[in-house]
Amino acid sequence: MPPRATTVVDPRFPSELRRLREARGLSLRQLAGAVNYGKSLIHQLEAGQTKPTVDGAARLDDALEAQGALARLVVDTPDGGARLAHVTGRPRRVDRAAAEALADLLAGYRRLEDAIGSGPIMGTVHAHLDTVTGLLRDAPHDVRPCLVDVAGQWAQFAGWLSIVQGAERAATLWNARALRWATEAGNTDLIATVLSFQGHQAELQHDLPAMIELSRESRRDEMVNTALRAYCAGQEARGLAMAGAHRSEVLARLSEASDLSARSAEEPLSPWGYWYTPSFFAVQQGSVWRYLGAADNRANDRALELLTAGVAGVSQEASGAEWHGRNLVHLAAAQAQAGDAATARETLAAADAIALATASRELAREVSEAVHHLRLSAIP
Repeated sequence: MPPRATTVVDPRFPSELRRLREARGLSLRQLAGAVNYGKSLIHQLEAGQTKPTVDGAARLDDALEAQGALARLVVDTPDGGARLAHVTGRPRRVDRAAAEALADLLAGYRRLEDAIGSGPIMGTVHAHLDTVTGLLRDAPHDVRPCLVDVAGQWAQFAGWLSIVQGAERAATLWNARALRWATEAGNTDLIATVLSFQGHQAELQHDLPAMIELSRESRRDEMVNTALRAYCAGQEARGLAMAGAHRSEVLARLSEASDLSARSAEEPLSPWGYWYTPSFFAVQQGSVWRYLGAADNRANDRALELLTAGVAGVSQEASGAEWHGRNLVHLAAAQAQAGDAATARETLAAADAIALATASRELAREVSEAVHHLRLSAIP
């Protein structure tokens, strides 16, 4: 029997449905007729009194010619809730199936965050983490190894969500817990992932020495997944470029990142590294060239080439994700350095729209800093 799914609806769905309907000049009755619904059901959806289905959101999208705007706000995620509710009250009966249910549930939330951002799922993820922590505390000795591994993955995800939301203290705490659990589980890929995300957090805090060292440490073990090591090498290269390191040092690390990313296509990705795609690596490497391009037109041309290709390769489902907004900030910087201020403003406007839609304070801050640093007039 396939796993059941829970439909998670972004709280913006009702208002977005009404906005799109009114923008098309349709009455409740006209939209209802177009999707073969009753008028009252459309009213209930707009009032938030009824939860839409994934199929229903897609039908409304088609009728409103919304290009997936509504579908992205309604996502099915694997439901481990019933299983978890059962074992929560019977901690001595926690088994490997419970750990698998937790892993499936987490995979769904990772994909959901790509679609609707971190804000709408923060509370639910923290609630599940409370459950995970309780189960881990009372888990039988023979089950703890697999459960602590999954717990580390949940903590790493919570750390990532906290970074995105600009909650630095929470990010530090969750990353520390994830590192402790990953170390206990002996999961070298997860250890490297947490270290690399701590490096990303250091970057946002403008602590470049810590960013560089954490990125370097996270790729030290050659047994770590190649795609992850490629990411870490690319992040180190960006840190070196931002810190003004010698060009040869930056290029050496960038070359290593490029070689590793090419090799990674031959290896399976970890469940928490599915985003390491050719487009992702194009953007990451382009972001390094963008910093080199501040004083080198040829380097900036390379940045534009990679960033444009990488941004274009992002899937429709992830085009509203906060991390994609940061990609757009890098692209806007390269565009501004090339003298195309008008296009740079348009790109930053798209990033700002993502920040607004996902309520991401961190992305909004990055957009504002970019406008100031690039000396652009206010974005449209």
